[in-house]
Amino acid sequence: MNGMIKGISAAIFNSRLHKSWRLASRGQRRAVIAIAIFVDASLGLLYQNGSLNLLDFLVGGSIPNDLPWLLQIVEAVSAAFFAVKIIFDDLPKGKVRTSLMFLSPVFLLSTIWVILEFLFLGLDRDATVIIDMGTIGIGTLTWSSTYLAIAVGLTLTYKVQRYGNFAQSELFMIGMYLSMVMIWSDFFFPLYDANSDGVLAWSLLLWTLVAAFFLTGIAGVLIDRTVYRGFREKGASPQIMMIASLGVALILRALTYLRFGAGINIFEPDRDWRIPSLRWNIPTTKFRFNLGMKDLQDGGTYTGYECESGQRVVHEGAKPHLEVYDKMTDCVTEFTTGYPYYKGAVPVVVFTSVILLLILLKKTRLGRRMRAVADNPDLAASSGINVERIQMTSAFLSAGISGVGGAVFAMTLRFSPETAFTLLLPSFAIIVLGTIGSIGGAIVGALIVGFVRTLSSPVLIGIGLDLGRSNYTALENVMPYIFLVAILMIMPEGIGDAYEKWKVERLRKKAEQDKHTSEKVGGLLAISPFGALGAHNFWRGKNSRGETMLILTVGSYIFHRVSRFVAGNSLAPGSCSKACQENNAVDSNFELLTGRTRGDFILEDSPLTQSDLLFQKSPPSGLTDIEIESWTQEAVLEMNESWLSMMNFEMDLVELIVSAGDVVWPAIPVIIWGIAIVEGIYSLNGIKRDPLEPILANLDKMLRPISVIGDNCSIIFERLSSRANLAILDVQRRISVLIGSIIVLINDTDSYKAVRSHDFINRIKQKAPYGRESPYGSWMLFFVLLIVMLGFVWWLPVADQEGARFIKVLQVSNVIVTLSIFALMAFSLNVHTGVTGLVNFGVIFFVGIGAISVGILTAPENLYGYDWPVFWAVLAGAIVAAVIGWLLAYPTARLRMDYFAIVTISLGEILRYLLMGESLLRAGTFGNSMGISNYKLPLKSWWFCGPIPPTKDPLPGPDGLLGTADDLIREYRANECSNLVGTGSMAESVGDLLNLGQPAPYMLLLAIFGLTMMMVIWLLLDTIFKSPWGRILKSIREDEEVAQHHGHDILTHKAASLALGGAIAALAGSLWAWKLTGFQPSFMAPARTTFLVWGAFVVGGMGNNRGMVIGAFIYVLMEFVFNVLVAAQGTTGLPLNDTADRIDSIFAMFVNEPQELAIYFAILAFLGLIIKQPGIRELGFSGCIVMILSAILMDQRSISESFIGGTIMADMAYFKVFLIGSMIVLSLKYNPKGLLPEVPNRPERPSGGES
Repeated sequence: MNGMIKGISAAIFNSRLHKSWRLASRGQRRAVIAIAIFVDASLGLLYQNGSLNLLDFLVGGSIPNDLPWLLQIVEAVSAAFFAVKIIFDDLPKGKVRTSLMFLSPVFLLSTIWVILEFLFLGLDRDATVIIDMGTIGIGTLTWSSTYLAIAVGLTLTYKVQRYGNFAQSELFMIGMYLSMVMIWSDFFFPLYDANSDGVLAWSLLLWTLVAAFFLTGIAGVLIDRTVYRGFREKGASPQIMMIASLGVALILRALTYLRFGAGINIFEPDRDWRIPSLRWNIPTTKFRFNLGMKDLQDGGTYTGYECESGQRVVHEGAKPHLEVYDKMTDCVTEFTTGYPYYKGAVPVVVFTSVILLLILLKKTRLGRRMRAVADNPDLAASSGINVERIQMTSAFLSAGISGVGGAVFAMTLRFSPETAFTLLLPSFAIIVLGTIGSIGGAIVGALIVGFVRTLSSPVLIGIGLDLGRSNYTALENVMPYIFLVAILMIMPEGIGDAYEKWKVERLRKKAEQDKHTSEKVGGLLAISPFGALGAHNFWRGKNSRGETMLILTVGSYIFHRVSRFVAGNSLAPGSCSKACQENNAVDSNFELLTGRTRGDFILEDSPLTQSDLLFQKSPPSGLTDIEIESWTQEAVLEMNESWLSMMNFEMDLVELIVSAGDVVWPAIPVIIWGIAIVEGIYSLNGIKRDPLEPILANLDKMLRPISVIGDNCSIIFERLSSRANLAILDVQRRISVLIGSIIVLINDTDSYKAVRSHDFINRIKQKAPYGRESPYGSWMLFFVLLIVMLGFVWWLPVADQEGARFIKVLQVSNVIVTLSIFALMAFSLNVHTGVTGLVNFGVIFFVGIGAISVGILTAPENLYGYDWPVFWAVLAGAIVAAVIGWLLAYPTARLRMDYFAIVTISLGEILRYLLMGESLLRAGTFGNSMGISNYKLPLKSWWFCGPIPPTKDPLPGPDGLLGTADDLIREYRANECSNLVGTGSMAESVGDLLNLGQPAPYMLLLAIFGLTMMMVIWLLLDTIFKSPWGRILKSIREDEEVAQHHGHDILTHKAASLALGGAIAALAGSLWAWKLTGFQPSFMAPARTTFLVWGAFVVGGMGNNRGMVIGAFIYVLMEFVFNVLVAAQGTTGLPLNDTADRIDSIFAMFVNEPQELAIYFAILAFLGLIIKQPGIRELGFSGCIVMILSAILMDQRSISESFIGGTIMADMAYFKVFLIGSMIVLSLKYNPKGLLPEVPNRPERPSGGES
């Protein structure tokens, strides 16, 4: 037998096919593999004859019915993306490769359509997908601009400040809430509250956009000075700053929740913006794809949607594959897609802002300085550029643009503080897709991601219903992540990097050709109308001047068109909106509002009444009736005067915009064309001189005095600053001398000398020469912190009531279970990030795999589960997570650090959305409800019922006999046993032992399981980290290249690390599923899981498992302490009620008395300046600015809108999030190694030998 096998193997090895395979190029071999994968998937989809169907047959058909075709779709799509990767990687450079690269999106879309066709044919079903091109277009514009507002801030921050900012979406959020602050202010509220009149008001929108840009920009600068500046001065790595941004994001989101609440809001700069009729009606064309079975029954007909000769086309025999039509069923009325004005404002504002930013970066001195700092900060500093000032400018611009985007986005839907975070990960997908640091790439990436999301919605709706998956619409949110992961497999550096390489190659070829341009052609282009677009300068290679001319001409035209739109929908002279046109009695919008044909607004025109005032404001308490009446009259008059001021300003503003639009077009294009004509005449006459040179020289002479004045002001400011610094230094010196004298006096005291020379202190120093980074010192501090934490657990109060002892045991058990879950998650993160150096933001992905596996595999078979034993389900979940972790390493571990982090967090989001939309990931309930429940809990029946569960007494049937349907004897369930007495169960025995008065809670058994799992994993990891493999992982973390030079297979070791950490996280998921007893997709939200684990990881100490336990313990204690505070808030007699009241009073002071707090923060800033503590100084300065702005912008109305009934209370859940974010930032800033840092391996020096 062995000889036969060897013979067959030799024949295969020596066969012609094998030789051809060996001689084939890499691209050819890859192409064969891609084709084989696609053919296998196609055979499976069409005929159920693929490899997955064979596997299902071999295991006896135990694979769920829908799983093979779901995996075959993934297989076929993967083959299509693999084919595109072959085009990018293996085809020789040339026109064929370039053409195929540009056609690859069409190829991918066509392949997906073929796959869906095969799917429905194989299932013997049909489906219809309707694509409305108008909806796709406007949806792409809206979503791409929304994502771009965050993405451009992300990419600018990365380009100049060199870190990925996870708080960028919170800056977008600040812009959203600034819009609400504006309309809640006493000054602007009358305009917002006025009744709808059919005429758009523009001033409040423009004021809001300006305020959002500057105020959010200031917030960005304050955050940069307070947080990131300190990291830059210490030379912190981009990874540290990126992790710190997580803390900043938690702080900003928590503060917003605390100040504005969790309620939903919407920004309406004027009630007329949301009138349904105020929209563009865009003609559209619809594509109707008929998928799957198209044959009709004998003699049947199908009335299509296409029209011929004024009637719909009737098909016989079969439906057409594709129908294209632009008219309704009457074949007369054309289809249109409505695009509301308030939605159209988003792409206009965002794309304009981004284009202006691009112009600033390319055409101004500031932009050149920013690009210099982005390329090489040290070289820029040596060239005289103030690098720190450029960093703050970048922070201002990136925050300001995101704030503007948030303000205009707030018009489109009702939002909460969580809304902005849902946009962050797609925005990261955009900058990765377009290459981090490339603004042009971000624009292209935004359009692609917006298109993918918009197109996926009708496709998922069309196929989901026919596949029995009505919730597939939820998956539209996950499409950007799937597309991101797929693109990174093809272009690991993104689109922008590929474009830059192509551009460099094109310029190189152009230089090699040494092309001489014709001056005559350039002159003729200049004289032609194309001269206004700078065509002649592009022809001559003067791209910079050509771009300037093009920008000015196109920009003036766009501004003119916008001004014309404003003129038709405003109070500009002679403007008449749709409401005006429908009213034959008036000729202008002004007449529609006032009844007068011209003039200004007067006080009597105000539509506001006393009821509008009292709806929002109440008279101060303690007034008499006469005083209330007087107050009301004055307040109404003030409100109407504010409305009058705003309306007259509105008229002046729109008149200015309309007049400016009429001036710039065609004045600017004519001037530019005139310049181009002069340049053309010079070129045709052979004159080499630049015609603009005299003009620029004279302009420089005119501006020189201004420049001199600016330089003199700078010199005076620097002198004043130097004098102030000298005075401050003198004060600091005196304080330092005083502090030094006090320290000397303390050191000379006998008690201090006795403490320093104490034997105990000396023994500790000998055993722990490196403090916390010595083994003895680390363990000692761990036990001290552990004792303190256990003391807190014992202290956690419970209400003094009957059964308090049982409640305390339940509380402690819950603490231990939660600690075990988060410690296991922290262990997993420590394996990936702390030891191996893989920045993993997707630990919840592996946790979700464990929880879902245990839930589905142990749920009853009649509730869509598999009824597996718990142990084998846990083992299966861990193995699946480990295998996925191993496989994940090969396409992703080569990615740069930030790309890998974004891909891993994207995987967690993909799984969360699949849990929402995929019916195979549901079990435990009847119907189609989301989530997993009713799964087995380990040993619960044994815990409550004992080894042999008791049985219920039989019930007599209607005939008095036994054996009828309701007389079946069955065992008690675990929950039923918990109420029985005398079962002799373990719960009853433990309850008697602990004197609980009832059976011990099941949570106590879970706590034992959790502690056991945590200790076993801890011991296992300690053994691994001390092994040779553990040292290899640490060497990879420190320097991959050095480790590779020593002969280590980096990729294999990373794969093993991901597998190990994934399996540990899956165990945490199993324990979490048992604790929850049922879970929904929301349990996987990153803000509630991944970010908190990162907090424990950073605070505890990277690379140290003891630190992971302490960090997790800190988080868990905060969780439970704040749960007690939430219960005690506003309820006397409960534990910690006084503490909750004190927190509420402090919070109320922040809301009601920002002026006083501004003074306190100013004192803090001065104190930090005197004692040379930049952190305290910047915190005080930032707090002072924020409190001053709060006092100016937020009045009583904003309090009434944010707090129900005007009662100001701090939401303890978000106060906890604020503290967690603060701990992350402060720990990284002042204790970057954590409470228990990694203990390095320090082998003892060898002794002996020759001296």
